Amino acid sequence: MRHPFRQGLLLLAFVLATAFRVNAQSAILVVTMNDGSEQTFPMYEGDRLYFEDNVKLVIEDNPTKSVTKIPLADIRKMTCTESEGVAEASESAVSMFPNPVHDVLTLRNITGKQTISIYAIDGRLMKTFEASGDQTIDVGDLPMGLYLVKAQTCTLKMIKL
Repeated sequence: MRHPFRQGLLLLAFVLATAFRVNAQSAILVVTMNDGSEQTFPMYEGDRLYFEDNVKLVIEDNPTKSVTKIPLADIRKMTCTESEGVAEASESAVSMFPNPVHDVLTLRNITGKQTISIYAIDGRLMKTFEASGDQTIDVGDLPMGLYLVKAQTCTLKMIKL
């Protein structure tokens, strides 16, 4: 029997890897760390993105054969965009705190009215709601675990304690 956490990570790896295979044009992967710092990785056809032992994100750059490994616990969010015509990241990107969260999660900088969805790592939809501006969400009813909070402009990782 597969572990639900492992299934969720494998699904996420498949989705991200598929995004890079669909288009031969380059893309940019931005990994935002829990401390707010960002690491940027240009992605090209032939590059690989996968999870190692369900605890590390591995990025393999095909032309240079360089490998970067980042512990999943250190990652706040990952964003992938096509590099052609991409503007600098906006200061108005959706953010959330505290993370890890116990009962109340705050989302900031939601532009317009957006549907926010919270998924368990195994892909189950746990909550969905409309939000705009700054919003607080009661997540006290969710069991402890790792969740993905999906807005229209980004997907964030949330740890519920």
